[in-house]
Parts: sequence; structure tokens; C-alpha cells
Amino acid sequence: MKCGGKILFSSLKGGVGKSTSACLVATALAEDGYNTVIVDLDFRSRSLDLILGVSDKVLFTFDDYLLERCSADAVLIPVTGYAKQKRTHGEGKLLLCPAPSETAFEAAGEDAYDRIPEALLRLCEESGADYVVCDTGADSRIPLVVGNGFAELAIVVSEQSKTAIRAAETTAARLADCAKVREVRLLINNFNINAARHGGRAGILDMIDGCSVRCIGVIPEDRGMPERQDAGLLPHKASPVIPASRNIARRIQGIETPLFTGMKKERRRTVL
Repeated sequence: MKCGGKILFSSLKGGVGKSTSACLVATALAEDGYNTVIVDLDFRSRSLDLILGVSDKVLFTFDDYLLERCSADAVLIPVTGYAKQKRTHGEGKLLLCPAPSETAFEAAGEDAYDRIPEALLRLCEESGADYVVCDTGADSRIPLVVGNGFAELAIVVSEQSKTAIRAAETTAARLADCAKVREVRLLINNFNINAARHGGRAGILDMIDGCSVRCIGVIPEDRGMPERQDAGLLPHKASPVIPASRNIARRIQGIETPLFTGMKKERRRTVL
């Protein structure tokens, strides 16, 4: 597994786009030729199988794997339809480990939550993944369990609202104290530059200052995304979220990448 290949997406606030961001970044890593596993740990609002268009292929879920009722090959669902990039170093794969309902997971036993890191480590080994991306919900229990026992990189997702920024600041502070987490970074999602300029909403530097966390990237607003997600489709090839998520994937790989590379109105002097 790559150094820093164990990634957690988190925020204490719901509705900021954690699942969408996790899917976009995981897809970009797979496009770059890495074997990438995305694990849905948001048991209250499980959605990755719907977003990635594979809900009809779900036979087993994460609780089945944790209880060793199935193998990694059985629980992991291949996701197709994304475009390989010409500069990839190999043929990447994107695999989803779907989530059970919260009730089903809690039925796995009193220690089920504490056993999540053990199951994730086993999944890493058995799948041969370069990157494992964990999507978590708007609660404090699972992110801390994953941060203390598994994740090396914690990505805190925030939108431009004051409440989202405050939640990101609190989330980052909690994750920074986790045993396994080496680095905490901010991902600004659904960013509307016009709202920042004219609507009184926070700009990029305001959000970084408000969270006191270094930014790993900005995903711009795409009003067509919800409709495509409901249909289980990846973003349109012309969507600005594609180059934005690709830039974040490159930074995860350790490649210095200007903030707006591949996007309209690039500002190449801004490097993250």
C-alpha cells in the first residue's frame, strides 16, 4: 500500500458532500492507475452504492466482511465507467465495499465498532489496494475509531457556510489527536466563487483561516451533479469537478499541483 494510502473523509456536519467528494477522489485515483477501494462506513445514510450505480450488485456488506461471512472478493464490487488517463502508470481498479444499515451493523455485536480498523486492515491486505478511501457519516464515533486504528490521512470536508466551517474546525481538531492520523487536510466542496465574491459567503482563504487546516483542494459547484448521482452516473465529462478531483488525487500522491490546474481561469501560482 502507498504511504498515506489509508484515507478518511469526515465532518461532524451532514450535507457537506463527504460521500460525493470521497467518490470523486477515489475515482480519480483509479483513473491514475491505482487499485482503489472505497468503503462506505456511513451506516445511517449509506449511499455510495447508489452514487456509483452498483446498488443492484450488492450481495454482501461491510458487516458480513467484518464477521468473516464472506471474502474480500465477494464483498468488493467493481465500479466501471470512468476514464483512464493517458499518464497513468498502470491499469487501476475502483472497488466498493458497501455499507449495511446501522441496525444491521449493531446486530454484529457490542464490539463491532471497535473491530472496524481490524477489518479495514484485513481488507487492505486481501484486496491488494494501493489506496483505501473511507467515507464516514456526520457522527463522532466512527471517524475517531478509524482515525485511531487505521487512517493515515484525514480529509475534512466543508462547504462555504459558517456552520460547515465551524464543524470542520472541530472535526479537524479531534482527528489531529488520533493515534494513526499523520496529517489532516481541508477539502472545500461545492464551492461557488461568485457567492464568495458577491454573496457574502466565505472565500477559500477565509475557510482555511477559519478551520486552521491546510487545504488539499477545492471542488467547484456543479448543479447537475445531484441528478446524475440519483441516476447512478458519474459526472459529465465536461464537469469542473473532474479536473478538481484529479488535482486532489495528485496531491494525495505527493505531486505538487497548482490549485486550478485544468480548470477555467487557472491561477497557476497558487500551489497546494
